[in-house]
Amino acid sequence: MDIRQIRRFVTVADLGSFNRAAQMLSVSQPSLTRSIQMLEAELDARLFERGAQGVQLTAMGEELLPRARVILIERDRAMAALAALRGGGGAERIAIGTDASFARHRLPAALARMAVDDADACFHVVEGGTADLLVALRDGRVSLVLGARAPWLDLAGVQFEPLAEERASVMLRAGHPLLAQGTPDLAALSRAAWIVPDQDSLVEGWSQMFIREGLPVPAITLRTSSLTVIRGALLAGDFICLGDHSTYADALEDGALIALDVVSPAYTRPAGLFRRTDTRLSARERKLIALLRTP
Repeated sequence: MDIRQIRRFVTVADLGSFNRAAQMLSVSQPSLTRSIQMLEAELDARLFERGAQGVQLTAMGEELLPRARVILIERDRAMAALAALRGGGGAERIAIGTDASFARHRLPAALARMAVDDADACFHVVEGGTADLLVALRDGRVSLVLGARAPWLDLAGVQFEPLAEERASVMLRAGHPLLAQGTPDLAALSRAAWIVPDQDSLVEGWSQMFIREGLPVPAITLRTSSLTVIRGALLAGDFICLGDHSTYADALEDGALIALDVVSPAYTRPAGLFRRTDTRLSARERKLIALLRTP
């Protein structure tokens, strides 16, 4: 099983067509077919089923595909890291997944400091929910993930290093009608217009806040993956949401948003760095991590 065979297998799987894959790879279709047949013979497994709509992965192919992607990405990472060591620089790209909290504060500061010391450093940053980013980490699409460690996350094959303690509270605008009679309890908040991030794991965690108190889970008025939309809606209307203090630090400091702790004990969770246990970090990745450890 060589790199060329693996790359050709992934391309066919992605495009669902031997003909389109051959065109993309600039090889003849018979040559591509032979490569796949040789790979299937070596693995003693049929990888594709041909049908009227093109080709589909077999169960064996489905099992191989994510591992094949990791092999290709790790090969490219290794080549870039070696090139950087040979030339004292190079185009090694560090792919990072981050949640909104780290995207606003610690990560930009670390990237800025690293850019001063290493002009050849190149980064690709993807923002999203931690659960989705961990999938990308396992697939090899990112090599580092920054986010909060929640109890429902699947950490198989992943190690976690805490960098901060994240505190979450109910966020609402100053002057919200719910504040007119003092601090509302969770029962009163259950009747409000809730914003919840568009991630199943976060929806589940939010729901458990009410279930643990024996309250019905409220309807979600606004579900979105956009922090910009959440922030704008909180400031403009009578919405509320569960959010961490670091994400909304500036609005909390200037009094535009109010944070309510309505559960006891206060909701906290560690936030930090996730990486795969089976991957060796490059020198640049280790340097970035060292910078991230310093607030």
